Amino acid sequence: MSPPFPSILFPAGRAIRSLRPEIEAATGTILTRRPAGAFVVWQGSRAEALLTDLGRPVLSVAPGPLLSPYDSPAMGYASLRFAFAGRPLGGTEPAPSIANLLRRHRLYGRNRFPNNPSLPTEIVARRPSLVLVDAGLAASPSRLKAFLDRVQVFAPGEDVIAAGPEGVPLVGSGTQRAAVLSGPVDPWLLFEHVSRVYVATSDAACEPRLAGVETILLGPDGPRTLPDETALVALRYGPGVHTFDPWTRRPIAMTDAVERVAWLRERFAGNARRVVYVGISRWKRPALDVFADGPAGPAIHAMAAEDAVTAASREGAEVQAWATRMPAQLSALCEADGIPLSRIEDGFLRSVGLGASLQPGASIVVDDSGIYYDPRTESMLARILRETTFAPELVARARRLRESIVARRLSKYNVGLSQAATDWPTGRRIVLVPGQVEDDASVQYGSPLVRSNLGLLSAARARNPDAFVLYKPHPDVEAGFRPGAIPEAEALTLADRLVGGLAIVDLLDRVDHVETMTSLAGFEALIRGLSVAVHGRPFYAGWGLTEDLALGADRGRRLALDELVAGALILYPRYLDPVAMKPCEPEQLLDRLSAERDATGPSRLAIGGLRHAVMRARYVVLNPIVRRLRARRGVGGTPR
Repeated sequence: MSPPFPSILFPAGRAIRSLRPEIEAATGTILTRRPAGAFVVWQGSRAEALLTDLGRPVLSVAPGPLLSPYDSPAMGYASLRFAFAGRPLGGTEPAPSIANLLRRHRLYGRNRFPNNPSLPTEIVARRPSLVLVDAGLAASPSRLKAFLDRVQVFAPGEDVIAAGPEGVPLVGSGTQRAAVLSGPVDPWLLFEHVSRVYVATSDAACEPRLAGVETILLGPDGPRTLPDETALVALRYGPGVHTFDPWTRRPIAMTDAVERVAWLRERFAGNARRVVYVGISRWKRPALDVFADGPAGPAIHAMAAEDAVTAASREGAEVQAWATRMPAQLSALCEADGIPLSRIEDGFLRSVGLGASLQPGASIVVDDSGIYYDPRTESMLARILRETTFAPELVARARRLRESIVARRLSKYNVGLSQAATDWPTGRRIVLVPGQVEDDASVQYGSPLVRSNLGLLSAARARNPDAFVLYKPHPDVEAGFRPGAIPEAEALTLADRLVGGLAIVDLLDRVDHVETMTSLAGFEALIRGLSVAVHGRPFYAGWGLTEDLALGADRGRRLALDELVAGALILYPRYLDPVAMKPCEPEQLLDRLSAERDATGPSRLAIGGLRHAVMRARYVVLNPIVRRLRARRGVGGTPR
């Protein structure tokens, strides 16, 4: 008889402490900071053996059978297996649909496999028998060698390979007739090309049975009878197994967990080639490394073009460079060596706080033809908007996303104070003029006639002589980080009010019209139903949705607003959950941005006074020195 489950648990070890949300949710029991109640330990650990020998009941925790490629103790697991006093704790019988879901998605283990893997041609031609080396066998070379010897005694004439999802360790002599695939291999791919599968445990027989391949459970005394498919699925995914949302770490149904893990597996597998990053500041790297992680390995970082090309040639990798800091010679070097090159930039839903204040971004764009803010070369976004036939389902999703952004009052940076206007006129047209960073490439290359904030403000007043004009300095300029400031007295000769520090979403609620060069504020105004005049050629101009004042702005196609949103916010960017540090959909990021913005509270820049002072000193004193050093190494742009 098992002892009663305790009301208090003590986590033994850092990994267990990291999994506190999942353990408390699955057990309904609080984890304490002092030894009390039962200990929670990793299954198979020395702590488990010691406590068991002492007669202490323990809750053992192990990774479950359903994991995403991004799972870790620090960031959570999609499934965990619990046992208390040696017996499964909790969990339910899997739904009947689980078997078909697993077959359809071909999930296994950590799911760190490429989308289109290949096997040696001799294996495909021979159709050998497979010794499936699951994680348990791979962790114990002595057990693995014993099992391989057992297979060879049982089937002395068979052609045998040993392979598995975690790779196969060296096991010494005695396995001359067993070819070993030492690196990780997707078991579902192996199942297609082998005649039968040998497994050491009933648990490991589940997936080969689902794949329809003959499966033999081989014990020390010979073959053992395996249960049917339903029982195997229940054994592997049933009692003791708990499933969690990979992002929020809350308990969810197993069917939902399968779908979410499959989505993450596809994102991981899509990074078929290793990535060499160029020009990425250290504070940006943790997030960008998640975007690049894939079957070929983690990202490599370089600052100089030559180093990046050398690493890419060695690894068969692609190069991705931060667009504003791409070395001038990088494109030519990549082209000469046949290396794919893409440019990276922040996406349009980014963070709570400024990039200039070193607030990491939660979305990026990776563009293999140009970059969205530079109209001199057609970007991937421009191509998406020009060529895509937008399906009704995608447009409907874009509409829901747009409405959610507006309802949640979100923007790219989500900074600024909320302040009611008490002295604005009610009988005049109100025009907002958002300032920009004047040395941004979007201004330099995308606004051929108006290239300064003063020029924009002058043009907006000339076009709207009777309007009530509001001028909002760009947050980076207002913070003193970037150029483009207009003296207050001079600005007020053209504008009726300066509205620096106010949240862009609050201003867009109260104005009738926006005049801009290339600012994203124009796009944010469009999705809120305002009229927008553009003096430059931003990505959202030329599709029939804006008043286009620059020559050559017309794209030759008319888009509905939600088609523009679908291209710009769904098809083009990549998104990251900044808490879970896993790729996510834009709808999920809205939840994180809303929660962080609400927790931070309204502020001019979402940055404290001391840090603001430090950052200003950095931009004034340190950045010019860094720019000169980078210029000597062929790395351009503003250090950010």
